[in-house]
Amino acid sequence: MSSTRFVAVGVLGACALMAGCIGPSDVEPVETAETAEAPIMRRPVAPIGANGLAPAHFWAPENRAAFRALGGAALARAGGVLVATPLLGTAAGRSVLDYTVRCALSPDQVVYAPNGDPYYGSFGFAPGWTGRALNISEQRWVSACIFQHLNGSGAHVDILLRGGHPALACSQDEEPFLDFIVRDATMYGNAFAPSPIAGFACIDPDLTGELSRISLSCPLDLSLLELDRLCGHVPTCGIAFVGLCDLACTEDTAGNKTCRTLPLLGPILGPLLGPILGPSYAETIRTQLRDADLLPLYPGCGLL
Repeated sequence: MSSTRFVAVGVLGACALMAGCIGPSDVEPVETAETAEAPIMRRPVAPIGANGLAPAHFWAPENRAAFRALGGAALARAGGVLVATPLLGTAAGRSVLDYTVRCALSPDQVVYAPNGDPYYGSFGFAPGWTGRALNISEQRWVSACIFQHLNGSGAHVDILLRGGHPALACSQDEEPFLDFIVRDATMYGNAFAPSPIAGFACIDPDLTGELSRISLSCPLDLSLLELDRLCGHVPTCGIAFVGLCDLACTEDTAGNKTCRTLPLLGPILGPLLGPILGPSYAETIRTQLRDADLLPLYPGCGLL
């Protein structure tokens, strides 16, 4: 486990004691005409993704820089051809680009590399990106989606994405929902912003009990598990763990969370102190897992 990640988490916790240390340096989303130009349709299938993006690929400094640059302009040119990007030059970069397009574009959208290789959309958090730059809210949604798809174990685990975005609206009566019974983690942040801390993660309180039920070898500090999942062994990882979601987020009647960058504020102190100490994110994505996928996603628990 890299010491850099522990420093990042420790520094973030210390921010609760002083103003000015507030995480990513983006600004609160402002409603513009852009947000209404690409209507998002109700999903025909459950929003399930394969959690398998290698942290070493996403957090590589050259890939982070290329990823951030993509958000500042339209993703594609005429004919759906991707703009020039260094991500196309390496296998790791193409993996980052693949997950980025999956998260941003809708299932009926496809863009092409100059050599003709297709990149297919899946979730649709920013379908208008093909014709213009991302706005701040879209940057946050795409970032949260990508964070949820990081997997330091090397396994490809199915995850059910939930959140307040229209792209995630789907009937819960569908059969796939019945299998995803374990509430896992919530991710948020902005990987397009230049801050070294790009995103934040909190866990559902029930996850501790679920992991303890299936294994006696889980570390007491679940931040170790979550950071292994999101960072692997990458010293440049830009994720900070903020603890239990109940202490960092508020929740609406549909279960959608608005979360802050500081832990231990809770639903009472959070709204009072949050505007002083850090930004809030309504663009949060939480995941649910199949029971059988807990250990593949968190192999640090072992099999005891």
